[in-house]
Amino acid sequence: MPKPNFVISGYQKIELFKQLCIKIGFPIRTKSDCRKVSELIDQAGLASISESTIYRLFLLKTNNNQPYLHTLNSLAQFCGYKDWFEFENIQQETENFVFGFGKISRVDAKFKSLISICIQSNELKPLLQYTEQFEQTTKLQHKEKFAEEIFQAVLTNKNNALFFKKFSHFPVIREHFFEILADPTFSIPGYEDGIKYYLKNLKHEASNKDLQDVVFGNCLLFRHYYLTKQVEKAKATGTFLFEELRLTAEQLEKIHVFPIARYYACKFMYLDMHQAIEQTQVFFDEVIYELNKKIPMLSIEEQRILFYSLGEAMVLNSILNTQQQQLKELFSHLFDFLPSRLANQPLEKIVPYFNKNSSIYQFNIEF
Repeated sequence: MPKPNFVISGYQKIELFKQLCIKIGFPIRTKSDCRKVSELIDQAGLASISESTIYRLFLLKTNNNQPYLHTLNSLAQFCGYKDWFEFENIQQETENFVFGFGKISRVDAKFKSLISICIQSNELKPLLQYTEQFEQTTKLQHKEKFAEEIFQAVLTNKNNALFFKKFSHFPVIREHFFEILADPTFSIPGYEDGIKYYLKNLKHEASNKDLQDVVFGNCLLFRHYYLTKQVEKAKATGTFLFEELRLTAEQLEKIHVFPIARYYACKFMYLDMHQAIEQTQVFFDEVIYELNKKIPMLSIEEQRILFYSLGEAMVLNSILNTQQQQLKELFSHLFDFLPSRLANQPLEKIVPYFNKNSSIYQFNIEF
């Protein structure tokens, strides 16, 4: 008896691919990437899917979107769902929600959503009222889709000053747009001012949450200034982070691993700016000592975040060239989750595969 084929929509396929990339932690671009996904699904104890099946479904442009049900079940279960039908039902409900703000197609750039029209015409009053509704909703996928559309709208808008001024206080904007969909490349026009609005009125002494947000926002700014050689701004932000704030190990224990990772990484960049060779070596030893204690208690996701942030900083820091191998050895167990071709590559080739920033998986996916 032949196995049943299922026709899946373009929307479902995009969502499945995006969630699969987030789950494995790197974008799927090649046949060897597909091979690694196949291995990881086997290791999870799920029904096997060949690398060629994964390639045909997601990378082959001529594929007609009619995979077998067992393939869809395995992929959905690997991404954390009970089965394909649960994934399908949730995505259908989410797609209906997306239609509510006028998003007809993720790949049809010619048809703008109502959110994009409001932002790009500076008619923000209706959007303010719409955003206020998210204070009552608990559906995470709705907040995610709303934040994605905000990201797309401001990314293609020339002047976002008014939007950032009026919306940066909303929890859904702070948590899902600024934090989960952070734009470390500052590709969004006016993003620097957006981060400053995000930081406005925070008091790092008031709560661990405020401290975490202060570290996160200022590290984003510092990294941007450092990479774009805005020396005076980088010095001012770095002085606040590392001379005035001067976080202790006890304070760092109380905030999320992502701002901790950024804090460590930015301090390496700050010391590099000052060519503080001895201080850099001492700080590197301190970080390695702390990581050796922390790693057994951290999830794989948290370890990936640390490796990515520290690895990027070390690639940029000429003082730490000889320590790169030490970092690779400390996190060598993470390479089991990557395509085998990367294991012996230099750090600068490996680091991009550990980028956990959600915005890299959200957009520019087409089939």
